[in-house]
Amino acid sequence: MKRCILAMFLAGAMTAGFSGADAAPAPPSTIAIDGGRVIRPAADAEGITSFKGLPYAAPPVGPRRWRPPAPVVPWAQPRKADTFGADCFQAVSGESPASRPRSEDCLYLNVWTPAGRNAAKLPVYVWFHGGGSRVGSGAQPGFDGSAMARKGIVVVTVNYRLGPLGFLSTPELSRESLHGASGNYGFMDDLAALRWVRRNIATFGGDPARVTIGGESSGSVTTSVLMVSPQAKGLFQRAIGESGSSLRVHEYGSMGATSLADEEAKGGKLMAALGVGNLAGMRAASAQHVLDASVRAGTFYNLPVVDGALLPDAPWRIFARHRQNDVPLLVGWNAQEGSVNLLMGRKPFSELLKGYYGAEAARIAPFYAARSEDDLQAYVRAAGDNGIAYGTWKWAYAQTLSGRQPVYAYEFDHAPPIPAGTFGPHFDVRLAGAFHGAEIPYAFDTLASRPDWAVTDVDRAIAATMSAYWVNFIKTGNPNGRGPGGAGLALWPRYTPGPAAQRMRIAAVSHAEADADFARFLAIKQAHDRIDPADPVAPTKRR
Repeated sequence: MKRCILAMFLAGAMTAGFSGADAAPAPPSTIAIDGGRVIRPAADAEGITSFKGLPYAAPPVGPRRWRPPAPVVPWAQPRKADTFGADCFQAVSGESPASRPRSEDCLYLNVWTPAGRNAAKLPVYVWFHGGGSRVGSGAQPGFDGSAMARKGIVVVTVNYRLGPLGFLSTPELSRESLHGASGNYGFMDDLAALRWVRRNIATFGGDPARVTIGGESSGSVTTSVLMVSPQAKGLFQRAIGESGSSLRVHEYGSMGATSLADEEAKGGKLMAALGVGNLAGMRAASAQHVLDASVRAGTFYNLPVVDGALLPDAPWRIFARHRQNDVPLLVGWNAQEGSVNLLMGRKPFSELLKGYYGAEAARIAPFYAARSEDDLQAYVRAAGDNGIAYGTWKWAYAQTLSGRQPVYAYEFDHAPPIPAGTFGPHFDVRLAGAFHGAEIPYAFDTLASRPDWAVTDVDRAIAATMSAYWVNFIKTGNPNGRGPGGAGLALWPRYTPGPAAQRMRIAAVSHAEADADFARFLAIKQAHDRIDPADPVAPTKRR
């Protein structure tokens, strides 16, 4: 009798604990992904589970260096998923501090999900970090996906090969390739990560048919490359670009698409600096020696190459021929993108414009209305336009001209409360304004990752609003909808080029406004059309 009563009590307790709306079935302790099983980490207090260091390709080491990413190497026992993978090999910097491991074995991604089970089918945001495609990783604290995940999406951050280990071209590498060209290995990694997402994200509660890609700076360049790459077709349904694109003349800082011939010539400089005469010698060198040699070579290895495969033509021509991946696009830049240029010293304003536009400088100067040769505001604006804002606008402009899907443009205009010394002991932080990259912790709602900032309620409100716009777009392809606390957001109109073009100004009070940059950017485009070399074309395949 006692056993019967005890059995009935236990049965009742189990029913009360696991039935109806009281609780959902416990998620499995391990999950299966490409390569094997991983142990599910514990969810945080708000139900967000973060899976870290998930391999999406084989380590690109030894003979795999400077080759397309290979499939994941399987593992036998369930592996932990509570620690970020190593940053891709790079110099120590603020983006990859000395406390972080760095390795060529770095093709890992991270997933934040609010879903306890795999039936949720939530929208997915895949983020490509910035850093000039030379530094950075998906493990940076500002990219923590928890806050976005709490708003009902799955967030993925990706590591990809960087610098000379990710973007090197040489004639021997080109001959080895099936498509007769080299470079773009970092972009190939990003494609491999998107294919991993398509195969695996449902296991984390994500919907592989509702994927948004996005990034900032070189991550935004990556996003623009994927938007014009036929190899990315169907892998994403929306795109977000923050301060950068490949639709720009290739020069220092711009990261515009370039030609294979130019990149192979740069590869020759690295080989000379490394002191080797063939590819076997380069693959035998240590990663540190390759990185050191790239510094001695005096050039960057980080540009998208028109290779005839991943990037079949110059991005502008791909848009002009209506061959882009036509998806909704949210894109913009910051009000003081050029403030970091002040760290490199200043020159008279007229000399700055002449360096950018040559004989066309006189046509462009009136758009800045500089009060003097020493006008700081005009200087910062012109420097930011040249390196970042104009190329980003050109991406939006191209999509509005040739695409059927909408464009939503913005300018971020809020100076974060950064402390003295942020850009070095000799830089007055009051000049920084809405500097390059300033918007990231607002878009991700990760201001807590910046304990050195004197964050106020104004900052928190901007972050809540900006993140809500981003999440709405990730969910629907339209940033409009509900904001913090369910309140309505200021209406964000579609971007339509012309005198009536409107964009969203994201600030203490975000609002739609006329695009004050449109006429200037159109004039800059016309100037570049006259003075720039022809856009690169795909190489002729070698025998």
